[in-house]
Amino acid sequence: MPVLFFLSCHKTQDSYKHQGDTPEDSTEIVNGGTLVVGVRSEPESLNPLTALSQSSRNIISQVFSRLADINEDLITFSPRLAKSWEYSDNQPSITFHLRTDVAWHDGVPFSARDVLFTYQLHINPAVAWDGFSYKQNISSVQTPDDSTVIFNFINKNRSMLLDAVEGFIVPEHLFKNVAPEDIFATDFNHTPIGTGPFKFHEWIDQQTITLVKNNDYFCPGKPHLDRLIFQVVPDNFNLLNQLKSGEIDMIEGIYPKDFREIIKKWDERKSPIRPISYLGRRYDFIGWNMIDPESYRTAAENGSNIKAIEQYIKPNKFFGDQRVRAALTMALDRNAIMNTVNFGLAVPLHGPIAPILPAYDESVNTVWDYNPEKARQLLADAGWIDRDADGIREKDKLPFEFEIITIGGNIQWEQVATIIQDQLAMIGVRANPRFLEPALLFGKILPAKDFDAVIIGWSVGLTADFAPLFHSESYFTPFHFNGYYSRDYDRLDKAASSADTEADAKPYYDEIASLLSFELPYTWLYHRLECSAIQQRFKNIKYDKRGIFINLEDWWIPLDERVKIDKTFAQ
Repeated sequence: MPVLFFLSCHKTQDSYKHQGDTPEDSTEIVNGGTLVVGVRSEPESLNPLTALSQSSRNIISQVFSRLADINEDLITFSPRLAKSWEYSDNQPSITFHLRTDVAWHDGVPFSARDVLFTYQLHINPAVAWDGFSYKQNISSVQTPDDSTVIFNFINKNRSMLLDAVEGFIVPEHLFKNVAPEDIFATDFNHTPIGTGPFKFHEWIDQQTITLVKNNDYFCPGKPHLDRLIFQVVPDNFNLLNQLKSGEIDMIEGIYPKDFREIIKKWDERKSPIRPISYLGRRYDFIGWNMIDPESYRTAAENGSNIKAIEQYIKPNKFFGDQRVRAALTMALDRNAIMNTVNFGLAVPLHGPIAPILPAYDESVNTVWDYNPEKARQLLADAGWIDRDADGIREKDKLPFEFEIITIGGNIQWEQVATIIQDQLAMIGVRANPRFLEPALLFGKILPAKDFDAVIIGWSVGLTADFAPLFHSESYFTPFHFNGYYSRDYDRLDKAASSADTEADAKPYYDEIASLLSFELPYTWLYHRLECSAIQQRFKNIKYDKRGIFINLEDWWIPLDERVKIDKTFAQ
């Protein structure tokens, strides 16, 4: 018999209990009020097809909807645009039955055509959507009528539902006349129209992005807030001061040192600012460019395929040798780095699988413990020796001196870069930090693979999927920025993704973790606790490893706790 799932506007979520959680004082929810979220940088896009940063995705998640949302267990799903779905008994397919009461924010009815059109954009190479790997097992999508969508799959496996629903649905009527290669330049990136609980209202460059309540939202009675304002405050000192003064209601991603102070004031009952932390989805790492940038340009011009990789790609002069990557990793006291920049609000990470995922098993990782002496020996074995006694190793008269880049203004990453510079100097390697604007780093330098090493972090997916980062089929896409290529990885990835159950996939994920933690395309630094803070007047906040915005449509403010801004924009 097919398995059925039925209509619900309720998301199943349980928050982590943490210092700062408080019981709700009332169940009598009253609509109205404004949430002002402080952000350090302006989003690069509000288009689900092109956005990469977490700040963009936080806003997008309130404007757009998926067919279904994953629950906290990372296995089951709650209906959204689809009110129910069923699996076929005879072939690998899922039939979705769509809601018929949904309209786009411009009033045009939502239909199956939007789902099919979005899928076609997701798989279009010209769009280069970052979640394209989720769609690789889908053979076709059919729309028998306006409220039915059938996803057909190449192979039956445990991830079919996730693959089908991953990605926000975009409106066909606004994109059908836009060439896929022109999507990055469309006005939609700055004036989005979705089906979510909030509608785009205004974007004032380098100041604010404002969303307003969608009164026609398909979940009756929601959202409760009238308005969301995302306020850009690049300077961390000013950002915190505005939180303390009440000009800003919430900050996500607070630096650990500042978060410790917020906890202290809250525990002493000296502040209305509630601290919230949980083991989230972000980890920080060093990405080594494993290939010669010029050879990448040649490969891209000659097919952008596996044949071009194997024919034209040459190893990086510094980091193409695994022994060098291992030596540099062992030269770093990563526990000291973690504790210095995170003040204890992080956990060690030695491989690609994050501890929040069911596939995580620390015992399968190759752990490169801090060992400067062994690092020096490995470098010597690889031919890097300080022959002229100037303190810098060289090979074939090339000094081991490279540039390590990161985002300017990110205090943690800038501090990590400085510590790495000092620690590598102790083994005769010179690393020169360079701080860049996010748009330059993510929009140009990393996609072109035109760099030496980079310090950044990823927000991991809610399933163990590393294809966008390491699979050969994603080699010429923006997320696969360091040129890693391994037939062994490709084989293991295919086996893991096609396994019928989590238990069947686990041995392959173990092998993937063992392979990548040994080959070190990244040097994983740590997995961060998410540190946020919000004014205590906001109620019914749920949060877990999926994030803090998972139920923003349910947040509300009691009448007797409202402030001036809550009344200013009342609808």
